[in-house]
Amino acid sequence: MIEPAEKTGMRNAWGRVATSYDELWAERTLRFTEAGLDLLDEFSPDVACLDIGCGPGHTAVALARRVPGGVTIGVDFAPPMVERARERWRAVPGLSFDTDDAEQLSRPDASFDVVTSSFTLMYCYDALAVIGQVARVLRPGGRALLVVWGPHHKVWWSPVIEIIESRAAYYSSVCPMMFFYGLPGVLPRMIEQMGLTVDTTATFDAPMQYRDVEEAVSAAVLATPLTGLFQNRFDDDTKAAAWQDMADRVTASATHSAGGISLPAEVLAVVARKPA
Repeated sequence: MIEPAEKTGMRNAWGRVATSYDELWAERTLRFTEAGLDLLDEFSPDVACLDIGCGPGHTAVALARRVPGGVTIGVDFAPPMVERARERWRAVPGLSFDTDDAEQLSRPDASFDVVTSSFTLMYCYDALAVIGQVARVLRPGGRALLVVWGPHHKVWWSPVIEIIESRAAYYSSVCPMMFFYGLPGVLPRMIEQMGLTVDTTATFDAPMQYRDVEEAVSAAVLATPLTGLFQNRFDDDTKAAAWQDMADRVTASATHSAGGISLPAEVLAVVARKPA
């Protein structure tokens, strides 16, 4: 099957920001994933785990540390993300990383006890296919954790999509779905449609911390798949206008806290199980 050009573009876009995403996002979103992992039943020490859309590897590391006698694999469709994860976490026992596509995994059927996908589903072109792959590679009785952003008005960085896409006159087919899966009932229905049983849903409403407005705008503009549009399609004046627009949005939603600013963020975590 020929891959859609837009999906190839998304892969390349993520590859270009592997380092900046790691530096400006990964540690900040990990606490949401850790809270999701806490919802899973107690881990057996020797289970096989798969993290889909691993990015720079933080969720896979969190999994590996909870199963010290097991095997954990992190996969991502952007090779630079996989390279970043391998470089950073090479010393973690039982952990490896590989390139793979969430929508058509190369892993065997019923080969994992735990499957996670954290902040990945929103960027996929066929979310049901991803969930179907999760169900396929889970062993009977295995558990899955899916983590997505909540509704757009509860996520501080959401305005950056319109700010950049409108100026670039380019509208991704993915971005309109970015916050859809976090709406009430949507993701659980999709999970059950693909044959899994939903055990738990939880909403985490916890501000994200940045040093200042400039650092937050850098995260939104220079460390996401939108970065390529900003860097390659804008002249200097357009860049300055887009940057100031996002800075104004961040300033309006920020509250000052010790060491910087706090910005609103809501996340949905769903734990599901494959029937035995």
